[in-house]
Amino acid sequence: MLNTVEPSSNGFKRLLTLRLNTTIGPVIFVTVYAPTLYATPDTKDEFYEKLAITISHIRRKEQLVLLSARFGVGKVNDNGQRLLELCTYHNFCMANYFFGTKPQHKVSWRHPRSKHWHRLDLILVRRATNKHVHHPRSYHSADCDTDHSFVCYKIKHQPKRYHRDKKQGHP
Repeated sequence: MLNTVEPSSNGFKRLLTLRLNTTIGPVIFVTVYAPTLYATPDTKDEFYEKLAITISHIRRKEQLVLLSARFGVGKVNDNGQRLLELCTYHNFCMANYFFGTKPQHKVSWRHPRSKHWHRLDLILVRRATNKHVHHPRSYHSADCDTDHSFVCYKIKHQPKRYHRDKKQGHP
């Protein structure tokens, strides 16, 4: 499996890229940690510029999965609006919304004072590759040393097999 992983090279602390070579081609995972709502507009602009550059370096033939945090969806604030614009421009869809999971498995963060649950951690994929995503949900019982719940999904890919030369036997 280690042969299928290529390390990140974007050099930006809010974005981490992982490339897996699978049987149907490369799959690029981009883990995104967006600035909070209270960050300065300059910080947000810099983040979205770096994200756009990262996305533009990924070919259309390659499958792209954005694993995001702190975007926010629901009542649309500035971060939610930026997320919707990003999805529209790059033809992404929010995989978390396409499956009929229980409401408590769709939310990933609880406000500390109001105790209301929100969807902040999302799985974004290109619309054409949404068929490979199955059963996205959050696990509230996972101990991840954060106030967010663990969000995961099942993916329908197999690692690419590398053939090795067989060792020559002694006569």
